[in-house]
Amino acid sequence: MQILNQELTEEILRLTWRNPIFMAIAIALIWLVPQLLIRKIISKKYEKRKLEIQKNKIEKLYPKTLK
Repeated sequence: MQILNQELTEEILRLTWRNPIFMAIAIALIWLVPQLLIRKIISKKYEKRKLEIQKNKIEKLYPKTLK
């Protein structure tokens, strides 16, 4: 049973980790997924900040209270 498990393990390693196409896809996913998440977070933050700046500019033009 141990020999079967060892052979099966070697076969799985050969088909996955030692396969250049699989490794290229795995590395690309590891590289791209966090980059996409970070880009989405930064984009949301940028849009929120942009709206806040616009709101402040409008408030300066049209103040609510007269001094």
